[in-house]
Amino acid sequence: MKTKTILSVLLLAGCAATLLTAADYRIKEVKVLPIESYPARTTVGEVTVAADPYPTNEKSLSAFDIRNLNSRGYFPVHVVIRNSSSDFYTIRTRNILLVTSTGQHLYTTPATILVEDLTGAGLTRDASSSKSTSPLVDFTDKELTNRLIEPGAVVDGFLFFFTPEPRKDFFVGSTLYIPKIEQEGTRKPLGPFSIPLDPALSTAAPKLSD
Repeated sequence: MKTKTILSVLLLAGCAATLLTAADYRIKEVKVLPIESYPARTTVGEVTVAADPYPTNEKSLSAFDIRNLNSRGYFPVHVVIRNSSSDFYTIRTRNILLVTSTGQHLYTTPATILVEDLTGAGLTRDASSSKSTSPLVDFTDKELTNRLIEPGAVVDGFLFFFTPEPRKDFFVGSTLYIPKIEQEGTRKPLGPFSIPLDPALSTAAPKLSD
């Protein structure tokens, strides 16, 4: 009986810790800079797409309240799109690829799956952040999803790429590949957008911290 009681207490304590972790999660603001500020970018027609990779735990921590996101295999890329045309365009993220230096093609991981994986293992939070909310809300709000891009508009969001073998040079030699965006109504394609990520990476080798 005593053993069962102890096990029950430990189970309840574990559940409480998980709930507390989610409840204490903090939102962090990610600023969108003028698109010319991003070294990794390309323009097709009158649409420019920029990519800002997050190669280290430290940089990922500036956007998400998790200390070891990269060490767990998740590598974010912040995508900024400027539509300088007079047309409406639609971006669909399902077919966006990260082509690695070894030629591997990686599709994006949905934010919901990422959060489920991380919360199942427990989150490591940053005590300096503020504005408590849930990780699911934060990741899904910041995720780049299918959306309409109005004339003259700038839209942005994160894509998440997973590797079971995280390494410090994951993004080195990689290219973000967006097959097309479509003109709304006519569905006329514009693209592809091929964005080498090396210009956005530091000359020093990125380091994964624990």
